[in-house]
Amino acid sequence: MKIKSFIIALLLLPAVLSANVMMANNAKQESLISKLPKKGKIVKETNIEALGAKDLELSNGVRVLFKSTDPGDDEVMIRATQRGGSSLYGEQDWANCEKFNAFFGQRIWAGHNNEWIQNFSDKKIEVFQSMDTYEDRVDGNSSVKDLETLFQLIYLQFTDVTMDKNNYNTLIKAMEQELKEDEQATDDLFFQENVFMDSIMSVSSDHNWRHKIFKSSDMARLNYDRILEIARERTANAAGYTFVIVGPVDESTIRPYIERYIASLPAQKGVKSDWVNVATHPQRDVICHFTHKMKDPRASINIRWINTQIPYSSENEIKARFLSDYLKFDRHRQRINADNYGAYHPVGGNHQHYTEGDKPFTEVHAFVTVKPEFADEVTRILKEEMEKACEHIDEASLEEYKQEMIQTLENYKNRTGDWKWVRTLQHYASTGEVDIDQDDVPFIKSLTAEDISAFARQLVATGHMLEIVMTPE
Repeated sequence: MKIKSFIIALLLLPAVLSANVMMANNAKQESLISKLPKKGKIVKETNIEALGAKDLELSNGVRVLFKSTDPGDDEVMIRATQRGGSSLYGEQDWANCEKFNAFFGQRIWAGHNNEWIQNFSDKKIEVFQSMDTYEDRVDGNSSVKDLETLFQLIYLQFTDVTMDKNNYNTLIKAMEQELKEDEQATDDLFFQENVFMDSIMSVSSDHNWRHKIFKSSDMARLNYDRILEIARERTANAAGYTFVIVGPVDESTIRPYIERYIASLPAQKGVKSDWVNVATHPQRDVICHFTHKMKDPRASINIRWINTQIPYSSENEIKARFLSDYLKFDRHRQRINADNYGAYHPVGGNHQHYTEGDKPFTEVHAFVTVKPEFADEVTRILKEEMEKACEHIDEASLEEYKQEMIQTLENYKNRTGDWKWVRTLQHYASTGEVDIDQDDVPFIKSLTAEDISAFARQLVATGHMLEIVMTPE
């Protein structure tokens, strides 16, 4: 499949956002704001000793968690989040919310034009705004020497967001071209996969309009003014945001910037945004078998075990992962292969365990494409192996997975560096819990085969199974 015009547009597109700032005519012009905002104050601070961080309450109601890290790196990271997201918008705004991140969630310079970018080409800065179903975010990062510029861009992202109409139109054209190429594709397999995925999303969300596939016919529903209005609405009141700041900067350096550019943000103190629980899933077992016209006849099979009763926890996430990997690598792939069933690729599978708003959600699923005549038998095998897992898990396989996961945690710690602290402080801000990845190791070591079987029984007994099978006409 050829490189998408949409991806090319994202790489080449100049800044989508625009801000009412004092434009820089040369590299010596450092300030982006013609009149600096009046400083706010830090009114309360608490040491988070277990994390070596500070928890700050600002005069406008904003919360800031700051951790100074080792000076070996040269990157300061800021992530501001609040509850809300697209859950606050109805079906009339579905298209605008669905494509919101395409306009605001890419690398931007607070909307500055190419001239500004060239004049400040020595600066290592990224800023972008995004949202998912339940959360609004503003992210930024920069080198230490560009720290104040980063804070100014974050300030402008909350106070003066506009969107360049020419760049908007450029991106719209790229989106339209990509969608038309997809929908007119002569690649039969690609089209089949899209049809099958559309069915999976529809069934697993209980036909919720929030999870439908975006098509070229939906482009007419995008509205420049409304997308911009949504961006402004999501940052109009900073009081609900929690800022996490991590980087090799000491507290005395960061405090003046926090007071100048974050404590001064417009905010309705005590008034915070919240999400609306909009997740829907079938509350029954679902069997969805359908046929589709195919040039290359194949049977696509997807079995999902979903559960909205299992409480969210890192321990349950680990159990779901072990169960998924055990089924995928040890059981399904041993029985379903090209020699026996004409499988076109190894059996795939995955797991999910998270919260949707206030509701927990757990899923383990398996998928495979085989010759049509084996569809019923392979579907039976996939379900049969879950039944067996509820009774028995191979101890040797479990021990192998435990060692792999412990090594993965070690690699994650070494690879992600300070981003780990952003995630850890976010978790602390929302739950009050200290959750450092390495704390999972004792739990992983303690897991037994019966623990995984018990989890599988709980998943199946209190949840539902979705059986989605597409065969040729």
